[in-house]
Amino acid sequence: MQSFIKKYSIFLMLYIVFQPILDAVTGVMAQAHINVTFGVLIRMAVMAVTIFYILIFIILNRDNKHGFQIIGYFILLGIVSVISLFINYKSKRLFIPSLEITTLAKSIYYPIMLLGYFYAFEELAEDRIINRLFPKVIFIAINIISAIMIVAHFTGSSFSSYSYYKLGESGWFYAANELSAIVSIAFPIMIWYALKKISNWSRIYYWLTIILAIYSALLIGTKGSLLAILFGICMAILAAIVQFFQYKGRRKFTVGIIALLVVTLGGVFAAYPAMAVSRTAELHNDMIKYKKKQAKSKKGITKDQRKYVETNKTVSYLLSGRTVYFENASHNFVKATPAQKIFGMGYATSFKSEKKAKLVEMDYIDIFFQFGFIGTIIYLAPLIYCLFYLLGAFLMKFKYMWSFKWAMLVASVALGFGMALMTGHVIEAPSVSIYFVSILGYAMLNARIFIRTKENPYTIDAED
Repeated sequence: MQSFIKKYSIFLMLYIVFQPILDAVTGVMAQAHINVTFGVLIRMAVMAVTIFYILIFIILNRDNKHGFQIIGYFILLGIVSVISLFINYKSKRLFIPSLEITTLAKSIYYPIMLLGYFYAFEELAEDRIINRLFPKVIFIAINIISAIMIVAHFTGSSFSSYSYYKLGESGWFYAANELSAIVSIAFPIMIWYALKKISNWSRIYYWLTIILAIYSALLIGTKGSLLAILFGICMAILAAIVQFFQYKGRRKFTVGIIALLVVTLGGVFAAYPAMAVSRTAELHNDMIKYKKKQAKSKKGITKDQRKYVETNKTVSYLLSGRTVYFENASHNFVKATPAQKIFGMGYATSFKSEKKAKLVEMDYIDIFFQFGFIGTIIYLAPLIYCLFYLLGAFLMKFKYMWSFKWAMLVASVALGFGMALMTGHVIEAPSVSIYFVSILGYAMLNARIFIRTKENPYTIDAED
């Protein structure tokens, strides 16, 4: 069994590299209107094996107290989920079993894989195999995404991010928002790995992969990816400035890194007017003006359109109409039964037909409506624990948090939590959550070692 633990830990690490392939195949199948996608089946199978892996790891670890806590949590989450399904089966005006069960399966992907990756990192850290695998696997995965995006762009085979605008590109990937979230969360890790590699200026070619990742992200045309790129680069600049004052012996090299980062940031601003994300901002303003003009005509506008145009212009642009979906879902939640309020309303609250089932697409909001008051606390407990643990580690070790490794880990985790609110499709989307939980699990292991040993775990780092 110990051999299985070791091999599966390595598999989980290498599994990240294959995510873009799964997503590209899923995108092509979705375009071909094939309902059961290859990616979903593979991910559910891996999740099932990961459950077995966790149980074996707990048994072999022989930490009974910790093991009982973990098993107890998943039993509790399972009970709450079953209760929610039963209540909604009895209460919802339209209950579609396949839709509700699939949504629930995707939801529980994050806590299972988060624990699985934490254990995998713990296992691989013992013999430093982790040095050769993380963050290299993240770096390779995003490079594959960049390659697919660029090939699709120059062959004219890319899918549109916004079909109604015919703007933005998502390569051969089906969901632009999920693709944007993946690139956003992983981008700081790419910066960390590239800067680690170009500690020798002869390896400056590694920075070309960062330029390609930025170009690919801007092709998508979403606000989230643009903001994430700006945030990641600015965080790296801040870390470099701190290092300039902390390490006097490397000042010349650090100045070179700062210059490289500033030039890259300037390039993003210079490229912005020509990118799809700039045009979508203009079209958003044009649409608001058109709807307001239409509202005064005899034809008028719908109730939802009126809510949209009456929302603060900046808020409506940043959240892309999610406030309207929130109001509708909130209205349904207010009318829900007491049991539904406690245990949730399942997928998309209440709807008359599957076509009218709309998520808010803000993860924390959707989770609350899906799981209710009690269910949300239980469901988000691992994330809340990780957030407070990492925040505590950051404040306790603030002085040491400005290496590129720590600064970029902080940036990546912060983007994961932030993108879950702003764009959604992070926590409950397996194709995105795999990146988020692996980075979160890696950050947790490093923080745990740092706090317990009072030594920076430099050996768990990007290896040449």
